[in-house]
Amino acid sequence: MSWLPFAGGLLSGIILEKLQKYFLRGKRLRTLEKKELHWIRSSQINRENEIITMPDGKKLQAYIYSSDLTPEIAPSVLFLHGFGGFAQDFNFEGLLSSICLAGYRVFAYDFRSSGNSRKKGEPSIFGAANGDFIQLIFKDVVTAIDWMYQHEGIDKANLSVIGGSLGGGMVLSSALHDERIKKLIGFCAPYDFSDVFRDGFIEGSIINRLYFKILFKKLTDVEDFLLKVHDISPIVKIDENFNYENRVFLAHSRNDDVIAFEKHFLKNVEKMKIPTRNTIIFDKGGHEFTGNSAPLIARILYWLGIS
Repeated sequence: MSWLPFAGGLLSGIILEKLQKYFLRGKRLRTLEKKELHWIRSSQINRENEIITMPDGKKLQAYIYSSDLTPEIAPSVLFLHGFGGFAQDFNFEGLLSSICLAGYRVFAYDFRSSGNSRKKGEPSIFGAANGDFIQLIFKDVVTAIDWMYQHEGIDKANLSVIGGSLGGGMVLSSALHDERIKKLIGFCAPYDFSDVFRDGFIEGSIINRLYFKILFKKLTDVEDFLLKVHDISPIVKIDENFNYENRVFLAHSRNDDVIAFEKHFLKNVEKMKIPTRNTIIFDKGGHEFTGNSAPLIARILYWLGIS
């Protein structure tokens, strides 16, 4: 039995190493993002900073992208970022720039406790997260659509909402039946947020359970949290009698280890009865579409251009 202490020490070392790599990678990315080294630099891209004021008075940092090809009255897109990220982060800034370079006006904002909306002394979105908070950031999407809709430079007959991961779930929830929106595009979109947290963290691997305890250390009522995130999920919001064929478009990777392909993408597609042409599936690339960002953007621009 003398091998047990050795095995326990080895396992602890492996877990510690993985945690260190996770946080060091995050630190490197934050440094890169803070210096805006990942931005697409071109004099033909125009980025404007704005503030959205939510109904409770909370002010969120927002952005508007346009380019030399964006007409005065332009087809427009609202973008919704992922959990733990922000609108102009490493994963999304290239997408926003690419869409505006194709002649669109692009609107985006940092969620509560995220990016530049997070004020000094405020907890991160992980620290702030509870059931009520998650429901609140889903309600914020409607105010963000109002913000875009009131802009004098939009074509009100050609508005879309795009989101990734958490933002993809918001697309299929908060924006799903908004009559002002013509097209909805979600990538890595969850079907049931409670399954994402339960499978990925609460009942996931030892390492993921540790991540959950560290990142969500202020979450005291896990079951209440799971119930409330379930209530705002696409599984609840999708109307099986509604025709989504010309409205909803979805992208996913088969090997997504955060939002499982079979449990989320396939169920969203099945419940909304959307045709294959409304989807793009990558065999590899994971949750961040690694190596597939260019074809993903190409398909998004194609969907946006469909009349």
